[in-house]
Amino acid sequence: MKRELNLRDLGKSIGGAVPKGVYLRSGKLSILTREECAALCRKLNIKCVIDLRTPVESAEFPDPLTPEMGVEFLQIPLLKDATVKLTQETGSDPMTILRNLRKTPEKLKAMMPDFNALYVNIVTEEYSRSQLDKVVETLRQNAGKGICTLFHCTAGKDRSGIVSMALLKSYGVSDDDIIRDYMRSNRYVFWPTIKKCLGVILLTWNWDLVKTAYTSFMAYRKHIEIAIKHYDQASAK
Repeated sequence: MKRELNLRDLGKSIGGAVPKGVYLRSGKLSILTREECAALCRKLNIKCVIDLRTPVESAEFPDPLTPEMGVEFLQIPLLKDATVKLTQETGSDPMTILRNLRKTPEKLKAMMPDFNALYVNIVTEEYSRSQLDKVVETLRQNAGKGICTLFHCTAGKDRSGIVSMALLKSYGVSDDDIIRDYMRSNRYVFWPTIKKCLGVILLTWNWDLVKTAYTSFMAYRKHIEIAIKHYDQASAK
């Protein structure tokens, strides 16, 4: 299976109280063909897919699921399109945005999210937190029925990482183990990130943008630590 899918079984990654074979986290499934997606669902017994992306992202790169696969599809976006500055005109693909805006680097930089704020907002802002809680509740309910659920965002790093954090918290997993699982994404996203950064160089020759792109695509411990801190504080209220 394609390494850039950033796919892993949380039960195998964490162990202990977290059951194996029911919680799969990944990046967008659109990098797979329908045949590859069907083979993945059969191999891992996936019966439900939760798409954490916004409507614009999902429409641009839809999951290649078909009714014949017998997989329930649920879209539960953690963010609104406007929150991440996405429109049908701009699209959501980073390299397409770069090509369209390469001559206006100031607009490109303005579109880059503040990841510290993003992680805090997902676990504290009313809409995002309610969506996050809904995802975790759905995952736990499915697991109780023996249903294997795959949840994903785009790279399988940020939104999937926050859902994993909240889910693992519900099992009493330690913060250190949660952070360790989060940082595993870098094993999968490093080389795709290097390729994207090379693309940024060729498109813009702007080293500041290259650095910004690298920071955007890689996982950083400080981001999940911030999410954990604010998630715990919000949960205690």
